[in-house]
Amino acid sequence: MAAEPQEIFDAAKAQAQVVGSGLMSFAQGVTPEVREAISNSALLAQLVANKRASAEKDPIAWYSAYTQVLQNVGWVLQESGWADYTAKGQAAEVHEKIIEVLSVALGPSVAALKLLQSAIDVLKAMKPDTSWLTIFSRETEHASIARFQIGLVEPGENDDVFVSMLACLVEGSSSVTQVLFFKYRAEHARFKGNSAKVSLNRAALEDLGPEIRKKVRAYMTDYLSTITDI
Repeated sequence: MAAEPQEIFDAAKAQAQVVGSGLMSFAQGVTPEVREAISNSALLAQLVANKRASAEKDPIAWYSAYTQVLQNVGWVLQESGWADYTAKGQAAEVHEKIIEVLSVALGPSVAALKLLQSAIDVLKAMKPDTSWLTIFSRETEHASIARFQIGLVEPGENDDVFVSMLACLVEGSSSVTQVLFFKYRAEHARFKGNSAKVSLNRAALEDLGPEIRKKVRAYMTDYLSTITDI
């Protein structure tokens, strides 16, 4: 794997990190402790979900297990449920579809959409031997299925933290590779999404952070990419 610059979480910066099959973005103002706790929570959720369900055979059950773990560590989720977005909108490639669905399903601000777009652009531009693409491709692409999560973490009022999240599922009749560039329309594949709005108490999350870190420490190198400014 190529040598990559080692950034650290910084509240003054907008940053992003690949967490297994997830791409997490952090807005300015989110503390380093919260950023680490959220990344580690998402990693813990993925590790547990991998044991409880097959992402390839039953991705919906996998995501259900994933969100259950997040709720167990204090994430308050309001899910919209899975919806089929295949025939909606004009997007042809998956990376375009993500932004199209996010803008409709979550109604984020222009600034939030720009951050999400920046994180996706960084991932698209990464070379194959970087931790970003190595981890993301390995964890998202399963033969004719690809599934992944996109999240944006923002500071809220009254010591809360908010996460806008979109789970994506691409189901094709042939192998799905380089999922962000996958021309799902041309390949007659389906694109499903499940958006969620999450609220977390910052103090409680920071208190729980060290305990979650212990549980995932042994897996960090294999599942967490470098941190990149966006």
